[in-house]
Amino acid sequence: MNDLRIGVGVHSPITALLAEEAGADVLWLGSLEMSTSRGVPDREVLEPHEIADLIRSVRAVTSLPIYVDADTGRGSDELAVLATKLFEEAGADAICVEDNLYPKRNSLDDRFGGRELLDPEAFAGRISAMVAARRSLKVIARTEALVAGMGAGEAVDRLRRYADAGADALFAQANRASADQLLTVVEQAAKLRPLVLAPTALPGTGAEAFAEHGPVTVIFANVVMRSLVEQTSRVLREVVATRRLDSVSHQLSPVERLFELSERSGAGGEEARTGSGAAVEDPARAESGLDARERARVAMAEAAFDYCAGGAGDESGLRRNVERLDALTATPRVLRDVSRRSTGVEVLGRRLAAPLLVTPMGLQALCHPDAEAATAGAADSLGLGFTLSMFGSRPVEEVARCAPGLWQQLYLLRERSVSWSVLRRAEEAGAGAIVCTVDVPVVGRRDRDARNGFRRFDAAPPALVRDPCFLDLLEHRRRDTPSLTAAGLVSQLFPDPSVSWADLAALRSRTRLPLVVKGVLHPHDAVRAVDAGADAVQVSTHGGRQSDRHLAAVDALPGVVDAVGDQVPVLFDSGVRSGAHVATVLGLGARAVLVGRPVLWGLASGGREGAARALETIVTGLDHSMALLGAPSVADLGREPQRTKELT
Repeated sequence: MNDLRIGVGVHSPITALLAEEAGADVLWLGSLEMSTSRGVPDREVLEPHEIADLIRSVRAVTSLPIYVDADTGRGSDELAVLATKLFEEAGADAICVEDNLYPKRNSLDDRFGGRELLDPEAFAGRISAMVAARRSLKVIARTEALVAGMGAGEAVDRLRRYADAGADALFAQANRASADQLLTVVEQAAKLRPLVLAPTALPGTGAEAFAEHGPVTVIFANVVMRSLVEQTSRVLREVVATRRLDSVSHQLSPVERLFELSERSGAGGEEARTGSGAAVEDPARAESGLDARERARVAMAEAAFDYCAGGAGDESGLRRNVERLDALTATPRVLRDVSRRSTGVEVLGRRLAAPLLVTPMGLQALCHPDAEAATAGAADSLGLGFTLSMFGSRPVEEVARCAPGLWQQLYLLRERSVSWSVLRRAEEAGAGAIVCTVDVPVVGRRDRDARNGFRRFDAAPPALVRDPCFLDLLEHRRRDTPSLTAAGLVSQLFPDPSVSWADLAALRSRTRLPLVVKGVLHPHDAVRAVDAGADAVQVSTHGGRQSDRHLAAVDALPGVVDAVGDQVPVLFDSGVRSGAHVATVLGLGARAVLVGRPVLWGLASGGREGAARALETIVTGLDHSMALLGAPSVADLGREPQRTKELT
């Protein structure tokens, strides 16, 4: 008999500890256990970030391999890739995806008749995409061919295709198939890859029978949950009926046993949280129902929160950006095949899992000590883009390790040599583009900051103050002004109201990297930016932080798109709060969207994981909107009219 490993389905840290104590070799986070433990149907209801949170909690208490059931990958290659990266980051060792149609139906659920499966070539493409996205995570390809009544031959043919696509292990689900039928598949498929099996519907077949043909992991997938339901139901009925404990005491674990398990769990969890550097979320806060913005408000200092949340003047410009996006509607197209959707897009030579990047936002240490390292890592883990602010809390050399190919935002300071130093360092760190922000001739009037007496560069000095050129300049100026601080020098250099098109041309001549001009609202300015060598223009009102009387960014977008035509891509930021907003903006002609405050609130309330949840929610919302609009790809969103009466 060859290698045989036994897996047990679990749904919590405590059940993981019990499985490990019992001698399990592998922990299986199966969709049925995870879903039923939360009281929801096993129909891909749980969000990927919820599963990732569970992975982290189990990983905190055990070193056993964790295999995670990802169902169909939410019916999308891109979302399957997102899950691959998210689950690996959370601590999983393997991810299992099946060729069921989305949303999947549990293989043991025969209440609704037969079922269809995804085309095997299409599913093989999904496997290939997941394999390309992972670092060391194993990809398990599962076929439901036997469940669908296709026979052993079809099951083996599908598994062979999935092995050729790069799957590390193969899984044949049996359901009502006979043991002989499943063993026929095992005998042939074992020659291709190690096998994973969960013979729940074959209780009389021992695990050893499946291991005679090659390495196999046999998973007892839902024993824990079924046992829990049966035993708990019996005990509770007895307690309620007798109104006393002595009738069930012999069925209860001693309280000391709970102490012992929870202390083992607590020690491991604390060690894992400390080692990972992740924020430890306050359970009371998590259960209070507060959204990420309000949780961020609780987590941050009041003045720091106001700095991040606030806008210019009466903040009507900030509100207008969101309100105008909310006012736009779309006309769905029907009877278009959206069973397979792709959110992927190429932007300035880089393929992104979705047309979404993090916009440049400075001083992120105000939100969380991990600052840009966390938000950049969150974006990169999901295959999304990241733009580092010139006033970021972490230097480009560090952040670029978290998000290779990041974009570097740049201001043209009064002392250009400092700007050129930042440019050079970004190039050396492997930046993928330079984003020159041009809408800050003066800093917008921020009433909240004035009211709080908040001085941003004093509160959180940017990494710029450690730039070699900046330090040389500071030393030079201190000869005349010994009391000059680094924050004071930053304020002297920024902003420069004399910046002109000639300065943009000078920047263009200094770098071969793609150049994005950010802060464009007027069509003529967009054309001029292209003429000056811009590789993209970014429609932006600086998130409403510069003026309270600007038109909303989305109102400027169609004019800019028309002005530049197909010459360069048009990017967009300001007011984006959801995947539906992203779909709207793409429908108006933008190539990609940059998002800001939702990521900050996620960072403040949950560190890197919180930022990843915020981004994942937007991507999932975009995918959902595409399905409703009849758009299999982001390109299919087109530029069809999406205006309300007020916008015509």
